Amino acid sequence: MNINIEIPKVEEQKEINDLARQIQKIHFNWRPDLFLNVEEVISKERLRGLLDKNCIYVAKIDEKIVGYIIIDIMEKDNSFIRYRKLLVVDTLCVDENYRGKGIGTQLLEFAKNLGKENKCTDMYLTVNPKNENAIKTYEKFGMRLKDITYMMEI
Repeated sequence: MNINIEIPKVEEQKEINDLARQIQKIHFNWRPDLFLNVEEVISKERLRGLLDKNCIYVAKIDEKIVGYIIIDIMEKDNSFIRYRKLLVVDTLCVDENYRGKGIGTQLLEFAKNLGKENKCTDMYLTVNPKNENAIKTYEKFGMRLKDITYMMEI
């Protein structure tokens, strides 16, 4: 299976949004107190903004978008910690019909290489603890648990 990773076109917004809806539904089911059940997760305007910042890439098989990754690069530089330049994976999405075929791993490898090119020191992401398949993918890729985040409604 030949997977190409590339910058998407604005005209591909519907395909990307359809994938984003898959993930949005999962998150809504886990946390309806936090996530909204919306039809448009990635609008054309949001996609344009991501494209302007060069932070969204799609995985294609035979010109069909089967996944995407949204990244950001952040610098942590202050007087009490060592300098860090983080490649943050904001979103990783693989079409439910293509999961388990290595697409997520290839998107992560692509992001890792972008991080190396940009002299990042770390690659970082957050994941819902109920997302066991994603956690297995991240751990198999070589990522390790760093923090535990607590939250409460007030």
